[in-house]
Amino acid sequence: MAIHPAEHLATVDLNLLRALHALLIERHVGRAARRASTSQPAMSRALAKLRLLFSDELLVRVGQTMQPTSRALELLEPLEEVLGRVRELVTGKQFDPPTATGTVRIAALDVLAYMVVPKLLKILAAEAPHVDLQVAQWSHRWREHLESGDVDITIGQPIGQEPGIYSQLLVRNTWACVLRRGHPALAGRWTKERFAGLSHLLVDVTGKGGGQIDVALAKHGLARRIGLRMPYVVLSPLIVAESDLVLTTARWLAETMAASHPLVVKPTPVELTPVDLPMVWHERTHRDPRQRWMRNLLLRVAREQAGKAPVMR
Repeated sequence: MAIHPAEHLATVDLNLLRALHALLIERHVGRAARRASTSQPAMSRALAKLRLLFSDELLVRVGQTMQPTSRALELLEPLEEVLGRVRELVTGKQFDPPTATGTVRIAALDVLAYMVVPKLLKILAAEAPHVDLQVAQWSHRWREHLESGDVDITIGQPIGQEPGIYSQLLVRNTWACVLRRGHPALAGRWTKERFAGLSHLLVDVTGKGGGQIDVALAKHGLARRIGLRMPYVVLSPLIVAESDLVLTTARWLAETMAASHPLVVKPTPVELTPVDLPMVWHERTHRDPRQRWMRNLLLRVAREQAGKAPVMR
């Protein structure tokens, strides 16, 4: 006979809820046991008790994998909320920026690090002087790095929906073209034909090539020549300042570099769709007070830096 939680709440073992959380995250009894620091037989017994407690299978085998039921998916968010509240109740710890210590690890594309890190360091020095910052290069292995704890937050590439992963838009990137001051192409009208006829610098971080620029040109029967391909976003305007290359890059970077280097910023002569760049984090840090504070701080810095009014969601 199924156990009804409303009738037997006093008999519910809190460790069962911890086991349920591990099972829903890992979707594998052995891995859930390791996450909860228990044995696989103990986790199997916990799953059997949970199925009785919730009158639901919770995890069902589909081929070689275990998949959560609809009821299990409904339980995950409130379960994380309850466990987070219990942790706060037991530890009694509150995040206090002036006295907080430790290191926050962020992985970011270099242009986004250039955008947020200097301002972030100033705020940390004033508001959380004992919290350190570690910045790593963004990697295609971002999920692995978040899961392992090597990185707390990644910034830099759009992602789809991922189990156990949270994201929030940080910057909406719009585009601009950059040429050196005195470039011959600046003497005439700035047309898509003139743009296509120049030698281009392509920043290739992802290995996917020119993407929407080439698609937009192709719609007009045009193609461009890539004179230089390299992976360094922030360095690219400096190369343009010493050459006859043209660069299509983030408008924020173009305008920032043109303020201190012999560069001219031009609008893109073909229509390019803005790109949303989120910050991404793992469920293990979702309710951590220091990590919540840091994510809010990143949003605050991005609002100030990205044209003073980035689109947020």
